[in-house]
Amino acid sequence: MLKRSVDLTSCDTEPIHMIGAIQPIGALIAVDGATLLIEFASSNTDAFFGRSCQDLIGKPLSSLLGESQCAELATRGLSPSMPDLLRPWFVSVSKPDGSMAKLECFPHSHEGRIILEFVALQDGPAVMWEQDLVRQRIISELIRPETLTELAQVGAQIIREVTGFDRVMIYRFAEDKHGEVIAESTIRDDSFLGLHYPASDIPDPARRHFVLNVIRTIPDINAEPVPIMTRAGVAADARSQTPLDLTFSKLRAVAPVHVEYLNNMGVGASMSISLISNNELWGLVACHHYGPLHLSWSRLRFCELLGGTISALLQSLENTIQLRQSIRAEKTAFAIERDARSGKPLRDVVHDHAAMLMEQSSAHGMILNLGDARIEMGRVPSLATDFAQLRRAMIEGVSTTDNLSGMLGTDGSSEVAGAAMMELSEDGKDWLILFREAFEHTIRWAGRPEKVGTTLEDGSIRLSPRGSFALWREERLGRSKPFTEIDSEILRITRRALFAMNSLDRERAAVVAKSHAEAEKARIRLVLLDAARNRSMGELASALAHELNQPLSAVTNYVNACRQELKNYGVDVPEGVGRLMDSAVSESSRAADLVRRLRNFIGQGEIALESIDLHAVIRQAVELALVASDEAPPRIVLSFADGMPPIQADPVQIGQVILNLVRNSLTAMAQTTKRVLTISTRFDDHLVEVSVRDTGAGIDKDIEQTLFEPFHNSTTSGMGIGLSLSRSIVEAHGGRIWTEPVQDGAQFFFTLDRNGRQNG
Repeated sequence: MLKRSVDLTSCDTEPIHMIGAIQPIGALIAVDGATLLIEFASSNTDAFFGRSCQDLIGKPLSSLLGESQCAELATRGLSPSMPDLLRPWFVSVSKPDGSMAKLECFPHSHEGRIILEFVALQDGPAVMWEQDLVRQRIISELIRPETLTELAQVGAQIIREVTGFDRVMIYRFAEDKHGEVIAESTIRDDSFLGLHYPASDIPDPARRHFVLNVIRTIPDINAEPVPIMTRAGVAADARSQTPLDLTFSKLRAVAPVHVEYLNNMGVGASMSISLISNNELWGLVACHHYGPLHLSWSRLRFCELLGGTISALLQSLENTIQLRQSIRAEKTAFAIERDARSGKPLRDVVHDHAAMLMEQSSAHGMILNLGDARIEMGRVPSLATDFAQLRRAMIEGVSTTDNLSGMLGTDGSSEVAGAAMMELSEDGKDWLILFREAFEHTIRWAGRPEKVGTTLEDGSIRLSPRGSFALWREERLGRSKPFTEIDSEILRITRRALFAMNSLDRERAAVVAKSHAEAEKARIRLVLLDAARNRSMGELASALAHELNQPLSAVTNYVNACRQELKNYGVDVPEGVGRLMDSAVSESSRAADLVRRLRNFIGQGEIALESIDLHAVIRQAVELALVASDEAPPRIVLSFADGMPPIQADPVQIGQVILNLVRNSLTAMAQTTKRVLTISTRFDDHLVEVSVRDTGAGIDKDIEQTLFEPFHNSTTSGMGIGLSLSRSIVEAHGGRIWTEPVQDGAQFFFTLDRNGRQNG
């Protein structure tokens, strides 16, 4: 007799695939895959072959099956399928008394061994009319339901009628692995429909076997297990030196903990059929009989086929439901894209479609954050809520939780209990959060989910299966309805559209910013000329201001004169031409205004010191240079010193220095394949240092000596005053500017006095 103690302290890791025994409904032998010598045999082989296990172990397989059947075995596919199915091989074994035993054999190879399991072949013709009737029901009834619960109920009814079990239930597993009975067919008065079973009822090793093997039959729960013997004469379980792996065994014995569990339920026989959807364990068909129940293996194979059919239909139906939801989400996404592409700002588009966005995600509120602007709709948390933890949990731009208070560490008093966050920009500044309200509900457990603890004499606690399956209710508070895989797909579709349209919005803003930047560049140039008024740059600026006013005034006068002449000759000025004339006059006036402001700036002669964030000024200048450039942007590397304090400087003028250096670098890299612009900073007690390095064509040795002199071009365009002006600005801020040779490209450095002290 094989006896093992029942202890659930390690049931989640128990090696049930090395239990070392089989059920007495069949016999097992295992041979070396290379030599075909029998290494293991169950102790009941005499009942099936007329030969003891001691007589078989160590003998060649041909001594049992004969040469011809061994040759036939070599031609069979022995590798287990995923999941593995019942694939019978009908064999005849000659007994020592001269009689023949006709058997069904289920052979498979695993870890270098061939394991052969034998059961008695049941004589008699198949009941074809009954099978045909079931097939008709499969066609007429199983394919009709449009919901998962309807399909499960029809499947449970057909399986119970085919097998004769007292009760057939279909479980569906939740994400936390607990199971809910969603369908039941029974002849008994009591019902388990709607009950929940904790995840601990099916430990992880058992779940693994359900994935690998479609069907598992236990015709007699309390039948004495038959040990599998080794050459050493001991059971081939996990405790032996040569355990036998029964992962794909059809006759594997029942773990003692499972025997106790089923006895606690009053079950005498059971069968399970794995329901696989999208390559994952979706649920189980659990069949219970309140006494022993032996089914023929042909009937088991039919149940296996029926379970596979239900699995396929479940997967198809689940995929269809998901497809419908996805199509609906795609329609919403298309409507959002259509409106956004028409020119409407994204915040207005989201506001218009907020009701649909919340409905398809079962949300009751939402927050849209675009930069510094935020809009709220429905029920949302307080403004002080920090969603950083939700952002850190993102996977591919989406994160969800049905326990927002638990994630954020709040008291859970808010009506908002769940949230789904979508990131709408690469920099993390733009996002949308959908909120779900608390879903207070009662879970009807089949007995308390906790395992039963018994204190032993030595003071240790032994865990056993649940002894009571009486109805037990659990109230779950402070959580929302969980987010399903379908919800996640809807969120991904929605996020894709919103992310794309937000990028479009940003591109539009960049176009507007570029236009503003052009005007700002002209203003900055004029302001910066003030820093060099006592140098040749100042004289040039004054001369340009004086000379430009006349042609600009002339342009305005000529345009107005043309308008007047046309009117004198009685010619009606077309509306489009009139607008062009107005634009020409307006632009000439604007240019004249810029020239006038230039003259005023030149007359002031001082730099305006203020406390600035140097890194922010650098970023702004780089962005301005990139917007104004016609070249594709290079890879930008910002290597800023940590803890840089504010400095005293004129932000406009320092920005112009960075702008000049970056523009020169962009021009120098226009024809190179490797295009990297690196800007670094460091500081000490008195000075800050900035370096700008590019991978461009480098500095021609012929111009190194005159690089910072006015009217000596370092690039192929411009007037040659950028570096000269930069030197004037840097020196006015108590610093200096220079260049150092590098292997590829060019590198410029300049320093500034942190306290704004100027060179006297």
